[in-house]
Amino acid sequence: MLALARESKYDDTIGRDEEIRRSIQILCRRLASTIVHLICEPGVGKTAVAEGLAHRMAANQVPQNLKGTLYNLDLGALFAGAGKGEYEEMVCFALIRVLSSFIFVFKDVKRSQESQSPAILFIDELHLISVGKGQGGQAGMDAANLLKPELARGQFRCIGATTLAEYREHIEKDGALTRRFAQVIVDEPTIDQAKTILRGSRERYENHHRVWIMDQAIVTSVELAHRYLTARRLPDSAFDLMDEACASARVQQDLKPETIEELEQGVVQQEHYIRSLERDNYPGDDNALNEAKQAMQQLKAKLRFLEREQSAVTEWWKLIASYRDGIQKKRLELNTARSLVRTEQKGPVQKGSGDQRDSEFMDHQFVSLLAKNRRTVSSPDIITPESIAVIVEKATKIPVRQLLDTDKERLLHLQSTLEKKVIGQPEAIDAVVNAIQLSRTGLGNANRPNACLLFTGPSGTGKTLLSKALAEELFGQSTAMIRIDGSEYSQSHSVSRLIGAPPGYVGYDQGGQLTEYVRRTPYCIILLDEIEKTCAEFLTLFLQVMDDGRLTDGQGRLVDFRNTAIIMTSNVGADILSKESGKISDHIRQAVMQRFKEARFSPEFLNRVDEVVMFRTMSADMMNKVLDKHLGDLRQRDGLKKMTLDLDRAAKKWLIDRGISREYGARLLTRVIQGELLNPLARAILQKSVRNDEIVLVRVKDDGLGLDIRSSQRS
Repeated sequence: MLALARESKYDDTIGRDEEIRRSIQILCRRLASTIVHLICEPGVGKTAVAEGLAHRMAANQVPQNLKGTLYNLDLGALFAGAGKGEYEEMVCFALIRVLSSFIFVFKDVKRSQESQSPAILFIDELHLISVGKGQGGQAGMDAANLLKPELARGQFRCIGATTLAEYREHIEKDGALTRRFAQVIVDEPTIDQAKTILRGSRERYENHHRVWIMDQAIVTSVELAHRYLTARRLPDSAFDLMDEACASARVQQDLKPETIEELEQGVVQQEHYIRSLERDNYPGDDNALNEAKQAMQQLKAKLRFLEREQSAVTEWWKLIASYRDGIQKKRLELNTARSLVRTEQKGPVQKGSGDQRDSEFMDHQFVSLLAKNRRTVSSPDIITPESIAVIVEKATKIPVRQLLDTDKERLLHLQSTLEKKVIGQPEAIDAVVNAIQLSRTGLGNANRPNACLLFTGPSGTGKTLLSKALAEELFGQSTAMIRIDGSEYSQSHSVSRLIGAPPGYVGYDQGGQLTEYVRRTPYCIILLDEIEKTCAEFLTLFLQVMDDGRLTDGQGRLVDFRNTAIIMTSNVGADILSKESGKISDHIRQAVMQRFKEARFSPEFLNRVDEVVMFRTMSADMMNKVLDKHLGDLRQRDGLKKMTLDLDRAAKKWLIDRGISREYGARLLTRVIQGELLNPLARAILQKSVRNDEIVLVRVKDDGLGLDIRSSQRS
């Protein structure tokens, strides 16, 4: 490892000075406690601590009794081919091979002890030394038993690294092995520390990918990784975002852009379509053929424009590369000068303390060079916050780019957007928008879900529709929602389906329906439909979710609910609200809240709800707007795109009179439209009494018992 450190094969270890110093202190002890055990979550940087120690040993920045050699023992390669999992005689043969391999390393380590040039053995994935336990019957001795005598005598110094879960499962059970290691817990770095770590590794990524990484891109990588990649740990998650963004930029330099490839594929598909139409020569396909040829000409024109633009961008990339190389040369000279100063001062390496200042200075120099040539930082060769946001969007299926640029504008117009989709519920929409804006602007509690709302009101007033519209506006698609029907959880034993069965029960390894969905789709709306029909255990389960934004599943994994929005629907107090078609008064509001208390909703549950949103019943004016919205949606369906649907006032009034109901809401109007309008229209299309490019006239019959559907030619 020292040879690799001297050749700068390892990235600089930044922000782990305390862990490295603690490891050095343990390694300087006399007896068995000269063994360090690094324990942390995956991706936090336990291996980086060993690499940081290698850097210090290579730079002679360790005590005299540690100036020696550092080995890296690959247990995976050691056990490969050692007969793991075979019968007893093969296991015995494997142990002989393992023993001989260990002895070869130990002899070198012991020789170094005698020559006062100590050697340290680094064992990554330390839990693998217990891999043979329980295999092969009596011959199932594992590598840990071979190591214990040497560890107990303090014959060599050793550093082991493993995760918390693997330590608990494989090593902690063996008390004799555990007491021979001094534990060093490596905590996840803070956001500021992670930014410093990424700044220290920035130059290596730039040289590898031949790109320029803006300092704001580093900040965005850490912040978005901490906010959206909650299942992983810093700094590993932030490194992956920055690395993939750099790789994407490099691919764009060497390959055609995705937009050009998509246009080329579109041109090929259009050519096949045109040849197919020309071959069939069907009389009714003349218009389709002309439209296809026009579409292909438009695609080709757009493709030629993008190819010319790409040619100019390629020349620009070459200019960018020359600028980048010049500035990176200055950065290398600056780092070399700083290293010489540190060497003369003989002080510890504190790399990373000035990285932010240097990074911002280099960015300023780079942007100044771009400005001289009237260029901006929008080139794919430059990694910007937008580049990082694109990677996060692909990984999490959430439009993060909107969060960076247009999120504020979209949140300001969220109320007007929802009012176009949900008719007649301005108070409910206002309450929803207030809760969402409070959370998304960072003024709400960051440890709670984005919103915890309770919708109540008569059936058919838009409770579920508002949930779907909110999912589409917040997460880009109406399907980003999991719907849980309360009637399915009326029994206490059914609650385990949400978080998974406990150990020993059937389905333990399958996970829970709710927790597994949120783990894979952490940005969604959780719709709890008809929550008054659930059991008491169901409501108790969500107390922790609404308060702390987290839930532990049946397998002990912590699931993050902070990026979800919880919406509950109920019909409690629907009989009271059905009497109000205007603004809901305070008297009605208090009466509905009293109904909730009587319906076994505990005060601690209602106290965790951000807002109890009450929906009023649908009036005639609301139903008229709902009808217009339904007709607009109908005209966008494939069967009516080539027709004109014309309803006069009498026909609309006829539909509204039969579709209005305080009990059933707007759903009755939907059924009336289907039965009285769509079904006769479908029969007319099948009978060919209505053709394309005709006007469908919908009028009330003379007897007033139905609708008269006729067709006429366009003028």
